[in-house]
Amino acid sequence: MGRRSSKRAIFNGWTSSIFAGWNQADWEGVFARYHTDDVHVDVHGQDSTHGIREHIGAHEGLVESTGGMPIQVKSHPIGFGSGDWTCVVGELENGSRMVTLARWRDGAIAEEHIWL
Repeated sequence: MGRRSSKRAIFNGWTSSIFAGWNQADWEGVFARYHTDDVHVDVHGQDSTHGIREHIGAHEGLVESTGGMPIQVKSHPIGFGSGDWTCVVGELENGSRMVTLARWRDGAIAEEHIWL
């Protein structure tokens, strides 16, 4: 797979992870598939998580605290990457934005930094 094709595959995985996994709260399906078992995640202002189980648990808690449905990500107007790293800006349904920086390994996110 060429460099451009591999980047496209990563961004396609990212899109599936967010729009099918996060927006639909499909934690054990699409969301888990696009994160490694040992994923390390830092969400600005929250405790870091280590491993997919902690990551899912943290998101379930966040969603529960905001009424039981994930804040919907409407689009990713900006996305770029270099090597194993990608960065996207997400536009949320409430008009705010988030930034996610991720390191990928074998087609899944191994390290993630999120600013909401």
